[in-house]
Amino acid sequence: MKQESPLLQVANLAIAIGKEEIIRGVSFTLGKGEIGCLLGPSGCGKTTALRCIAGFEPLDVLEGIRRAIHQLEEGRAELENAYPRAVSPDGNTVAQGVVDEVFTTCDRAWRGIGVIPDSGWRLREPYAAFDAELRFDVGGIVTTESAECRAGDVLQGWITPAQCAAFGQRCTPRSPLGAPMVSSEGACAAYYQFRRLAPA
Repeated sequence: MKQESPLLQVANLAIAIGKEEIIRGVSFTLGKGEIGCLLGPSGCGKTTALRCIAGFEPLDVLEGIRRAIHQLEEGRAELENAYPRAVSPDGNTVAQGVVDEVFTTCDRAWRGIGVIPDSGWRLREPYAAFDAELRFDVGGIVTTESAECRAGDVLQGWITPAQCAAFGQRCTPRSPLGAPMVSSEGACAAYYQFRRLAPA
């Protein structure tokens, strides 16, 4: 039986910025209908690798920004495809089919925001044996948010990070109170890093 060739093959991918090598030795293959996932800590180069593989160019980023500015100026908030040469209007129907087979939507709590109906995923009954929430009985775990943290308001665009009283004082990347200060790409962490400390 003839083995099908992979649809995507990456061999020893290496990326350097100047003289600094930020990614080295990334290799994998994806066959028809397969789904891959790059895992790693924040800042390890996942997004950079995907941009290299997908062929995103600076003009693609600028086009996305241009579209976002137009929507802002026109008072719109909608999904647009800024990468039509690679993404069809229907998206990846094979992947969508697999996701729909394995998962179903459910209510989920989001840090700083609260519960949003049908905003999360859970495994369907045929795959319940793989559900960590059931296997390890962690469904009853309750987490508490800092009463001082206004991460939810930041995430929803109601305030800028600098308008939170704890920002840059009791909430820093070394001792974060909320999700947007935890990862380097978070709004609060970015404001802190670039010293945008004064309220807008």
